[in-house]
Amino acid sequence: MFNFFNSAGNSQNSFFSGLNFADYASIRNGSYNKLMKAYYAKNDSSGSSGSSSAGTRKAGEKNYWDYNEKIKNAPKKEYNYWNYNEKIKGESSPGKKFADIANAASSVKSSADAMEKAGEITYEAVSGYVNKYNELVQAAKNSSNAAINSSMRSISDYTKSNEKALAAIGITMDGKGGLKIDKNTFQSASSESVDALFKGSNSYGAKVGSRAAAILSTAKYQAGKYGITDTASAGSSSTGSSSSTGSTSAGSTTQTPSASGGQLSVIRSDSSRLAETAGRLASGSGALYKTDDEGNYDTDAVYDAVSSFVKQYNATVESAGKSNVAAIKYASLASMTDSTKANRSKLAAIGITIDSGSKTLTLDKEKLKEAGVEKVKELFTGGYGKTVNDRASAISSHANHEINKGGMYSSSGIYNYNVKSAFSAFQ
Repeated sequence: MFNFFNSAGNSQNSFFSGLNFADYASIRNGSYNKLMKAYYAKNDSSGSSGSSSAGTRKAGEKNYWDYNEKIKNAPKKEYNYWNYNEKIKGESSPGKKFADIANAASSVKSSADAMEKAGEITYEAVSGYVNKYNELVQAAKNSSNAAINSSMRSISDYTKSNEKALAAIGITMDGKGGLKIDKNTFQSASSESVDALFKGSNSYGAKVGSRAAAILSTAKYQAGKYGITDTASAGSSSTGSSSSTGSTSAGSTTQTPSASGGQLSVIRSDSSRLAETAGRLASGSGALYKTDDEGNYDTDAVYDAVSSFVKQYNATVESAGKSNVAAIKYASLASMTDSTKANRSKLAAIGITIDSGSKTLTLDKEKLKEAGVEKVKELFTGGYGKTVNDRASAISSHANHEINKGGMYSSSGIYNYNVKSAFSAFQ
């Protein structure tokens, strides 16, 4: 057919010198490919006595056709988050890992809550807390979830910032993120020093419990993606009110995140502004409470800050209340509104009342001015301002995490788990 075959013994002829347009067309339509394959298959079968079939070659020998077939018919290999963890990282399943984190977080929160309500905090109670804290650190180790990692960093930061106070009652960090407790040191410590760490809305125990609740919520939601809806943590306290879908637990796995990145952006913006204003009001040594040479406050600046706080608080309650992200609505937001409710009488003393239905605030500016700056300072620097700052920051962090997932929500609001995103998190 081609000069290529007719001039096999003529070294002066080449494949390209005999190629014409008809030959070129045969290459394009694939007939040349088939002819060459048949030609070499025939030569293989009739060649040396050491070769008995077209498929027999020396070990390791390859030819073009093998390579070509492998490229065209490459074996399909399915990779996903589950088998990546199982085969590469040696974990049984990510669903179980999230369930383990949820259970450990639930135990830490329950332990912190129990000490908050206890009359006398015993060594057994604190030792139990230390063990459960260490279980959470171990369970959340190497977590790929940004929200969980953020909350774990907060817990670690709270622990480090209270390092001296904890050491005074026998609790020290072990260098790997865990805790150790010395019984003799604890028993020689005063009950007041123990209570200062584990009692009160602004205590170390309360802050760790709040972050553990956020971890519980996120971990339960993530576990639910793998069909695990019961993480054996039903005994943890609920922090949320009933929702439109009928779920009341803080870590409901029946909830799906808000579909709209725009709505999440609003939540992030509202809560960030609230966190900033609450932080200013909570800072007793900050510029807001500076006095002039005669000891007078800049009352207008303080009252404006309170007015902004009320507006930003209401905006956050409204926008975050529309979210179906469990960590936003049923953990951080619920904890913030609970703290506000607990300070109802102090807020009322400076002219701020709470709407029992919407949980928003109303400010009476005349009553605020009558109360004066000292009462404002007493309320916000006494723990309430720091609590709102902390919870609003958590809302903003969770909203930012959901936004950064990118492409994981359909335009109709249906949540689609992005396998590639989860896989790439390990790259």
